[in-house]
Amino acid sequence: MEFEEVEKRAIVTMSYEVILADGTVHPDEVKALHRLREELCIDDHIVKEAQTISADEALIPLHNMSFEKKKKLGQILDTIAQSDKHLHEKEMDLIIQTFKNIGIGSESE
Repeated sequence: MEFEEVEKRAIVTMSYEVILADGTVHPDEVKALHRLREELCIDDHIVKEAQTISADEALIPLHNMSFEKKKKLGQILDTIAQSDKHLHEKEMDLIIQTFKNIGIGSESE
């Protein structure tokens, strides 16, 4: 699946939010983020830009993505959240709120 640069930036921003949600950055979460970067061909420029936008700003391009891309985002955030072998309640709450904000659950295939 091919994501646009603005979508990649937003995905990285939300991935950081999930990693930071429980207050601990686990090495396996960092590894998961590196795998994501490789999988989606996300370069350093996109990562640096992602660090300058807020989660609220990231929601706009995520909301505008196709349903298929939103489903992939869900898989990405879930993978990152569980990469440390522990799904923290704050991570789960953030992912659920993100889904609500971008329209996951209100669309159908």
